[in-house]
Amino acid sequence: MIDQLPVILITLTTLCCALMIGLGFVPRPTRESAIWSAAFVSAMVASYFFAAVAIDGEGGADGAGAHGDGPWWPAAIGGLIVLALGLVWVGVRVRRGRRVVMIVPTLVVAAVLIAVLAVTDGTDAAGVTRAIAAGIAGLAAAGIAIELAGIRAAHRSTTIPLTVGAAIVAMYAVVWIAAGTPWNGAGDLADGLPAAAEYAPTLMTIALVTALVTLLLLTRGETAPAEERETGGFRAVARDRLARAERLDDSWWSVLDVRLDDPTALREASSALGYTRVLDRFADDVTAVFPAEADLEQVEPTRFLVLLPRHEPSVRPLLRTLLDRVSTVSAEQPVDVRLSVSIGWASAGEIGYDLDDLVAAASAAADAAQLAGGDGWERALSVAGAAGATPAAP
Repeated sequence: MIDQLPVILITLTTLCCALMIGLGFVPRPTRESAIWSAAFVSAMVASYFFAAVAIDGEGGADGAGAHGDGPWWPAAIGGLIVLALGLVWVGVRVRRGRRVVMIVPTLVVAAVLIAVLAVTDGTDAAGVTRAIAAGIAGLAAAGIAIELAGIRAAHRSTTIPLTVGAAIVAMYAVVWIAAGTPWNGAGDLADGLPAAAEYAPTLMTIALVTALVTLLLLTRGETAPAEERETGGFRAVARDRLARAERLDDSWWSVLDVRLDDPTALREASSALGYTRVLDRFADDVTAVFPAEADLEQVEPTRFLVLLPRHEPSVRPLLRTLLDRVSTVSAEQPVDVRLSVSIGWASAGEIGYDLDDLVAAASAAADAAQLAGGDGWERALSVAGAAGATPAAP
C-alpha cells in the first residue's frame, strides 16, 4: 500500500482537478472558480513532484539524483501545497466580495517559501524553515475556515466539509510546530519536529476531498434555504413595511430601480468570464452602498429593486455614492470601459404606499434615466410613472 501511495495521490489530485475544472469552472467561469481551479492544479503538480521524489528514493544508487535527490523538488512540494491552500483562501475572499483578495502576496509568499526551503535544506536552519512553512499552511487553512463562516448566502451543509477539513489542517500545523519544543536551538527544533511526510498524504486527501465538495457546490450556485426565502419574499416584506408606514403616516420610504447601463454592449465587449465579473462587481457595489435596513431584490443580473426607509435628503447622497462607486475604474476591472448605472426613484410621499405603483413608477423613471444617457437618476413624480427632470448631481 505504501508503495502505491504516489500513484494514489496522483490519481486523486488529477481527478479532483478535472472535476473542479469540468464541473465548476467550465459551466460557471467566474473569478473565484478560476482561482479554485488553479489551486487544484497546484495540488496536482505537487503530487507529481512527490511521486518523482518517491521514485528516486526507491531507485537507490542507480536512480538517485535523476529527479528528486536535490533540495528543490521537496521544497517545491511544500511551496505548491501552501500555494494551493492560499489560492483556496483567495477564492473564498473573492466569493465574499472582498475588495483586497491578496492574490499577488499569496503567489510571492509561495515562491519565496520554495526558495528558502531549498536553500536551508540540510542546514541547522532547516527545522526553523519547515516550522515557518507549517505555520503559513496553518494560517491559510485557518483563514479558509474563517472566511467560509462569513459566506451567509450558502447552505451550512455546503461550507461545513471544507471548514472541517481546513480546521484539521490548521490544528495539525499547530501540533506539529508545538512538538518541536524545547526551543533550545535550530538543531533541537529540527530533531524534535515529527516527519511531515508521514502525515502529509492523509492531510492532503482530507483537504482535497472536502475542498472539492464545498467549492463545487459554491461554484454551482448553491444558496441557503433561508436566503432563498428572503429573496422570494421581498414583495411580501415590502408590502408589510409600507402598510405599517401608511398607518403611521411615515412617508420616508422609497423604491429604487437600479439598472446597469448597456449590458448588451458590455457582454459583446468582454469574455464570458469578464462579463460575469462585471455582474459580480455591480451586485457588490449595490449591496455595499445601501444600509442594512434596506431591502434588496435582484430582479435580473443587471437590475435591483431597493426598498429604502430614508427621507429625501438622505437618499440623494446614497445615489451619488453608488454612481461614483460603479463608475470608478479599478485596476482589476475585466472590461476596459467605464461602467455606469441608471436609477429610478419613487417615493411614498409622491406616489403612495402601494408597492406595485411604486415599482411601476420607479421602473418608468429608470427607463427615462437610461433614455437620457444613463449614469444618473430620475425621480418619479406621479403614480403614472412620469419622471421628473432630476438627473444625478455631480
